Amino acid sequence: MIVQGLKLTMLGMMVVFSFLVLLLIVIHLSTKLLKHYSEKEASSLTSYRPSGTWERKPPDDNRKLIAIISAAIAAHRSRIGRYRSS
Repeated sequence: MIVQGLKLTMLGMMVVFSFLVLLLIVIHLSTKLLKHYSEKEASSLTSYRPSGTWERKPPDDNRKLIAIISAAIAAHRSRIGRYRSS
């Protein structure tokens, strides 16, 4: 009974090992086959330059945004306080 368990354990370990070796081979083959495409993609990414310049928003926009966020947080907190039982 123990010998059969050991045989089954070894068979399972060999199947998993074989699958991992097969997976390793497939990964290496796909790396070699797709190397040309990855180099081409990398070169196109490094040669890209943005055409325009970044626009900076005036500080007034930031103040408006801060006021809006603060009002939303205050409204949320007041609504939560209404539903709490204390």
